[in-house]
Amino acid sequence: MKKYFLLMTLIIVAINSFSQNFGDIKKLVLLQKYDKAKPLMDSYLATEKNAANAEAWYYKAVLYSGLGREATKPIAESSTLYQGAFDAIKKYEELDAAAPLATAESNATVYNTYNGFYELGIKTYNDKNFQESFNMFKKALDIHDYIYSKNLVGYQGFKFSAHDTDIVWNLAVLANELKQKDEAQAYYKKIADAGLGDEKYAGAYDDLIQKYKKEKNSELFNKYLAAAKKFYPVDKQYWESLEIDFATDGLENETLLNKYEELTKQLPDNYLVFYNYAVEIDRFINSADSKGKDINAYKKKIPELFKKAIAIKSTIEANLQMANLLYSTNYECQEMAGRVKGTKPEEVKRKNELLAQGKQALLDAIPYGEEAVKQLAALKEYKFSDKSNYKLACEILSHAYKSSGNAAKASEYEAKRAEIDKL
Repeated sequence: MKKYFLLMTLIIVAINSFSQNFGDIKKLVLLQKYDKAKPLMDSYLATEKNAANAEAWYYKAVLYSGLGREATKPIAESSTLYQGAFDAIKKYEELDAAAPLATAESNATVYNTYNGFYELGIKTYNDKNFQESFNMFKKALDIHDYIYSKNLVGYQGFKFSAHDTDIVWNLAVLANELKQKDEAQAYYKKIADAGLGDEKYAGAYDDLIQKYKKEKNSELFNKYLAAAKKFYPVDKQYWESLEIDFATDGLENETLLNKYEELTKQLPDNYLVFYNYAVEIDRFINSADSKGKDINAYKKKIPELFKKAIAIKSTIEANLQMANLLYSTNYECQEMAGRVKGTKPEEVKRKNELLAQGKQALLDAIPYGEEAVKQLAALKEYKFSDKSNYKLACEILSHAYKSSGNAAKASEYEAKRAEIDKL
């Protein structure tokens, strides 16, 4: 009996020692004597039976978060302490789902830990330590997501929204700075999926569209393209140019032309659709792939398309293409007339009709040539291609005016053409 009594006494002493030790640690934490409390808390929780004490994990979180905020702590140590605080608060809520201590303090500890990482992210960014800044913001985002997923209510009913815009954007910017393209795109996707349309996010949508364009992922390409068009309508022509590229990529010959025909219905006010369609028809009818096919309908369609393109947006290229097309029509008519050798009335009539058509084509070329010259003359600098286009426009106009009997205008454009190389 004596031995049994002694054993029971030892157990009671151990229990009292257990309670007293934790009570002392808790008191030190509440008095904010964190440096004294930390080794005691670490030793206490290192014991397996103590690790089941939910309250101890809560006070460890308070302790570690408080230590992390001390201004004298190096950044690396503060980061380790904040991570310890976050791990501790998760352990506390795992052991006690009701988490009364955290609720009583309006979850201040976990919110403070989030703020701690956020501030470290700012500090390391200002120090131009971008990798560490990225790491800190990423940890802050982990805590944000935890708080949101647990619906943890902060001071005066404060709650996090689902998307931490500032941190996500900071991470995207830093990932770009660190050349971590995949990471950057993951954060761009968060921005886009949250439906954010601030001007600074336009590049995020563009990057995602380019990514899915390259991957030929039509579902995601169209998803983010539609969002970009919605939020950044001022860049409509640019977004549609990507849409055109995606739709026509890898297509050739009549398959390509059929796709452009579809695009004229989908994008009826897009200059590039009509301009490119005309250019592609011209390329097709002058290729070996058009042999044996009826190309007359295609030929008739080219001027219609250029006229539509010019109506949408009058450019040097479209006006010059139209002027050159009519200029070429004149020569074609002359060649066809030259092949009419007979003197029968119907043959003479046919020849005269062809010559008249050619002359009319030259007259029709004048307004397009004039517009091309006007826009070329307004350029501040000239590339080789600009000078070549300028010369062609002047040549067309010189011939057109000569054909119409306006020798003065013809001479004017001949002189202008001779001066172009000096530009």
